[in-house]
Amino acid sequence: MKPVVYAAMLCFSVIMLQSSSLNRINADEKPKVNRTRFYIASPEGKDPKQYYVSEDYYNTGSPTFSPDGSKLAHDCWKSQEGETFSNVKIMVANADGSDPKIIGAGAMPSFSPGGNRIVFSQPSPSGVAIMNADGSNRTLIESGAWGAQWSPDGKKIAYRAYTSGKANLRIYDLIEDTRFDVFPEGESPYSVISWNMAWSPDSNWVCFLGRNAADKMYEVVTVNVAGMKEGYKVHYRSKVSPYQDMAWHPQGDMIVFGSDTKPRQLLKFNPAEDKAPEPLDITVDGNINGDVSFTPDGQHLLFNARDKK
Repeated sequence: MKPVVYAAMLCFSVIMLQSSSLNRINADEKPKVNRTRFYIASPEGKDPKQYYVSEDYYNTGSPTFSPDGSKLAHDCWKSQEGETFSNVKIMVANADGSDPKIIGAGAMPSFSPGGNRIVFSQPSPSGVAIMNADGSNRTLIESGAWGAQWSPDGKKIAYRAYTSGKANLRIYDLIEDTRFDVFPEGESPYSVISWNMAWSPDSNWVCFLGRNAADKMYEVVTVNVAGMKEGYKVHYRSKVSPYQDMAWHPQGDMIVFGSDTKPRQLLKFNPAEDKAPEPLDITVDGNINGDVSFTPDGQHLLFNARDKK
């Protein structure tokens, strides 16, 4: 590991332990204002602590860290002022929550491996796009696409597109400037593929939530990006939709997502095993939303929860 990256990871781990510097809530703030808060815990959900609160944006989600652990990006809107998802913006802050800045309209940010660029989704005009990490040089990749995520090796971007009236997982090859659909034309089982999918650490697989067109069941699946014939597995099925965000641990042996139950739980499973997902034992003073992300070193799980009404 390069010395600079190692130093960044070490600094990041120290930051995690300094909970007093992470709480950006004003001392006189009312304890219940029905806003979203980010919490951090061990990968198994132990010792959850409040981590980060956006002071001006009461609705925050889709958190993601830059690969070196120095930055935290998320989407947000001012629900307290009547804003909705159509007003969504992307915020980038230091990893400890300091110096937050809105870098422009958009949702579901995903850093490039170098941390210099971000791929994201935009509601209007609908599509996926790339911009610099400071919000400059916005470039549309594909109109009408949704839920873009950058692969860990930096060579590809995955997102949802529609072919033959069905949802497909499209892989955009940045090196060759080509697009490849994981499910062959007309063979996708899904009417819907949801946002905030997750790449495996080796950049060979993607985990996502889809709705099966045949029986209307929701499925959490992993699929090989070389094509479904190279590998495709359903890990969880439910009549009610689980939460749409997936987080794949940097070691590759754990995927976390939000359950379809009320109140929502976070569930985990090993994609290499044939075992049903199990709940993480997490108790926080709020209702878990389900937006999740692992820190780059794999030592912590970040998730959000909304204040209880």
